[in-house]
Amino acid sequence: MEFFEKMRVYDYVTRAEATRSGKGKIIKGRWIDVNKGDSLIPDYRSRFVGKEFNTGVDSSLYVATPPLEALKLLLSAAASGRHRGDHLMISDVKRAYFHAPASRDLYVEVPKEDPNWEPGLLGKLKLSLYGTRDAAANWQKCVSEHLVSLGSVSY
Repeated sequence: MEFFEKMRVYDYVTRAEATRSGKGKIIKGRWIDVNKGDSLIPDYRSRFVGKEFNTGVDSSLYVATPPLEALKLLLSAAASGRHRGDHLMISDVKRAYFHAPASRDLYVEVPKEDPNWEPGLLGKLKLSLYGTRDAAANWQKCVSEHLVSLGSVSY
């Protein structure tokens, strides 16, 4: 919850305020716990995710994961030295979606672990949240805009 506060993931609103506005969607959330260690040395990580269910096909929300063959092709081209001056960067961003701004009005029930929790309190998302339908597309847009601002070009 410290990270939520630091990143300002959501603004607090009451359920009455959210429904009065007439726009936006209210979703539930839940904690997902994963043991990154093993049974002898557990290393539990938890993340709060939204539970927004698929209500139909929306191609604007789809962000494809490149196939393994694409990575092999890029590595082959980089290793061959044919593209002098080009760089290949592979990165893993922790909590990636929390860096992408929310693109629509979406409210999540505030978890009881939040120090400000009270019945009927919601969080209006300012940043994308895992489990929401547009989180991956928002992240892709965010990272693409950042790379372009640094001088990257797409082919």
